[in-house]
Amino acid sequence: MVLVLLILVTFGIVEGGRIFGSWLIITNEAREAARWGAVRVPDRATSADVDALIRQRTQGVLEQSELTTQTILNPDSVAPKSLTVKIDYNVRLFSPPLLAFLPNPVPLSVGSTMRTESAPAGGG
Repeated sequence: MVLVLLILVTFGIVEGGRIFGSWLIITNEAREAARWGAVRVPDRATSADVDALIRQRTQGVLEQSELTTQTILNPDSVAPKSLTVKIDYNVRLFSPPLLAFLPNPVPLSVGSTMRTESAPAGGG
């Protein structure tokens, strides 16, 4: 009985660490991509450019087939423009004892919004 509980706790710690690690990676990448895109909006950074950056930085770290990105440029005339990067990622569980208790895959979703920077007036 104790062995079963110990196995469940061990697998829970391992899978919890994998899920938390994946969440940290996509949170950081959303923030970095939003910042990268926000400073390049005057240079016309596209959604494809931001997606390519995210995929390049997560290559070999995350399963690319489980990664979905979305980039939204908000051209609001009242407030400064903003760029939002949303990342969805599915973490596939490997621990058989936990498959009965948790959804598989575990969906993670994060977003980051940055104000876009405008080019300096007068050219410098």
